[in-house]
Amino acid sequence: MQEDYTAHEKEIEASDRIDHPYADENGVEWTVEAWERVKHAPEFVRPGIRKLMVQRAVKRNYKYITSDFLTEIRNESMMLVSKRVRQFGFEELSMGAFDVAKQKMAESPRKVEVIEEIQDFLALRTEKKEDIVDKFKNYMESAPTSGMPWTQDAMEKMEKVPPFVLGMAKQTIEARARQRGDKMVTPDIIDEVFTNVMPASAKEAMGMEVTEEDKQRDVDYANQQDDEPDFGMPWDDDAKAKVMRIPIPFIREMAIQRIEQEVSKENAERVTMDLFEKYRFSF
Repeated sequence: MQEDYTAHEKEIEASDRIDHPYADENGVEWTVEAWERVKHAPEFVRPGIRKLMVQRAVKRNYKYITSDFLTEIRNESMMLVSKRVRQFGFEELSMGAFDVAKQKMAESPRKVEVIEEIQDFLALRTEKKEDIVDKFKNYMESAPTSGMPWTQDAMEKMEKVPPFVLGMAKQTIEARARQRGDKMVTPDIIDEVFTNVMPASAKEAMGMEVTEEDKQRDVDYANQQDDEPDFGMPWDDDAKAKVMRIPIPFIREMAIQRIEQEVSKENAERVTMDLFEKYRFSF
């Protein structure tokens, strides 16, 4: 959760505020520390970083871009790059990965241009180039080739979750992360899910304390269980019954939407049990 800068901002004179029109247009402000950190990035990527940070802040309803938030998005971006590199077939971020990336991005001249600018920048920093590559090693080790990436801290946080509820817990956490607009699972998302989303029965199975609020949430989930979701195509009865067993409404809706998208790609006209089983973990 982002820090509260309200009291701090009251002490800032108008002349001290960061002049960033794009941020102003979107009702977002930069803290001085975060703005100064961006100045250390290569000049050609600074505009992109500033724009991305404002977009991420707006998506998460943050009013201020802090240094901690900058770190969070940097880590998220490095993980996503590592995931893409692994999808290219590389087990580590070697400099050859840039050439492969340019081939893959050939239909997007601007992306190719950015990749070439990064290569040129690294070429000017020969003595530090390998240090930069080394920074990606931890990300490469944990980056998946598919699915949502998890930070190392987040993965460690899940180590005590019993295996028989681990799959459901991960699905719930990743679904909540997507709903929030996050690109990577972090410990704070796990805390939010365990506190405000996870059914009481699942918390009991994990040996967690169950509160009266948890029990009431289960009652609310049960009351919504009979509500018919919006199905976009026909479902076989057994497949529909299976998806309706997902206890958390927003996850059930996401599952239906995602499964139907995948089934449509196969040019199938209805969701069968076989197709449900094939794509049930794709959302």
